Amino acid sequence: MQSLYSFNLDYLYFKLKLLRLDTLNRMKHQFKLEEQDYHTHLLFTVSRSSSAIKMRNRVRYLISISMLIFSIIAFGNGSVGQGLYFIFLMLISFTLMPLYTRWSYKKTYLKHVRKYYKERMSEPTSVEITTNHLIVKDSQGESLIPFSDLDTINELKEYIFLKLENGTSIIFPIEKIAKKSQLIEELKKLSEKENISWVDETNWVWK
Repeated sequence: MQSLYSFNLDYLYFKLKLLRLDTLNRMKHQFKLEEQDYHTHLLFTVSRSSSAIKMRNRVRYLISISMLIFSIIAFGNGSVGQGLYFIFLMLISFTLMPLYTRWSYKKTYLKHVRKYYKERMSEPTSVEITTNHLIVKDSQGESLIPFSDLDTINELKEYIFLKLENGTSIIFPIEKIAKKSQLIEELKKLSEKENISWVDETNWVWK
C-alpha cells in the first residue's frame, strides 16, 4: 500500500514537472493590430480567392466584349468613326480595368475595415503556442484553437497569416512582435510537427 502511494506521488510529481517545463517553454507573443494590418490581410485573402479573381476577369472581359460588339454594329451601319471610337474604348477598358479594380477593391476593403474592425484596432492581442493548441486572447475574449484546426501558414514580407480550417486567420504583424525570430521558429516547428503547409508569399504585393 505504501509503495503504491509512493508510486502515485512520484507520478504526480513527474506530471507536474512536465507541466512546469511546458509552461516555462511557452512564450506569449503580444502585439496590437491596426487598420493597415487588417486591410493587408483582406487584400491578401481576396488576391488568393479564385472566385474574386474570376469576378475581376469577368468584368474586364465583359466590358471589352461589349465595346467590341458596339464597334461591329457601328461598322455594319457604315459609321466608321463611331466604330473606331468603340474600338478605342475597348482597348482602353481592357488595359486600364485591372488598375481600376485594384483601386476599387482597395478602397472598398478599407471602408470594410473601418466599419467592422474599429472596435479591435489598437487593442492588445496575445498568442501562446502550447503542446497541442494555441491560446489567443484579444478584446473579443479567449480562444483555444487545437492544432487540427490549422490549415496553412502564409509568410509575407511583414506578416504571417495563420489560416484556420474555417477560413479565418490569425494575423501576426512580424515587425511589431518583440521576439519575432522566436515566433517564426516556433511556427516553423509547428508546421513540421503538424504537417501544416508553409507558403512563401514574401514577394506578394496587391495588384
